[in-house]
Amino acid sequence: MKSIIYLFAAAIVVGCNPLKEADRKASSSEVKVLYPTQTFDSLLAKNMLSLGNASIKGVIYKKTNKMALVGGKTYGQNVTIELFPATPYLLEWHDLREKKEDRHTKVYASQEAYKYHRYVISDSYGRFTFENLRPGKYYLQASLTTTKSYLRDVEVGSNSYGTKYFQKERYSSSNKHFLEKFVEVTADREVVEVILN
Repeated sequence: MKSIIYLFAAAIVVGCNPLKEADRKASSSEVKVLYPTQTFDSLLAKNMLSLGNASIKGVIYKKTNKMALVGGKTYGQNVTIELFPATPYLLEWHDLREKKEDRHTKVYASQEAYKYHRYVISDSYGRFTFENLRPGKYYLQASLTTTKSYLRDVEVGSNSYGTKYFQKERYSSSNKHFLEKFVEVTADREVVEVILN
């Protein structure tokens, strides 16, 4: 019986120890960083990005009103769209992200791998084009911010009888969306159409 009491007392002391509690909180908020295990092949990436005769034409948007039959989209105006060659290194990075990334784990690619890419900026209608591409597989990514406007009633006063007065007030809410897509160019002079949403 004494041993049970001692164990219970020890558990209380450990549970109340501020240093151990701080260590526990620190370890639970630590972010683990992962990288692909294979070595990035810069010669392969450079070769995949060398000039060709194919193109990728696309449009970037996010549906902001899912109930709308027509419209209800926010087109990405002046958004930077990046194109990366789908090397084995990038495919491993993407697979790691899909399987491992959460609020406690982040998956990154090396700085060298990031150097090998192209980018374009979309026009006022969300359209973009990558030209002079070789046949191969590519990865597109972009970040798009959408804003929704709402109306709400705000109390502006009351009279001596307790009647409250309200007026409409407009407010907005913004959301950032990370958009990505793999695209394959299968032939020389091909024009591949994509929707990035």
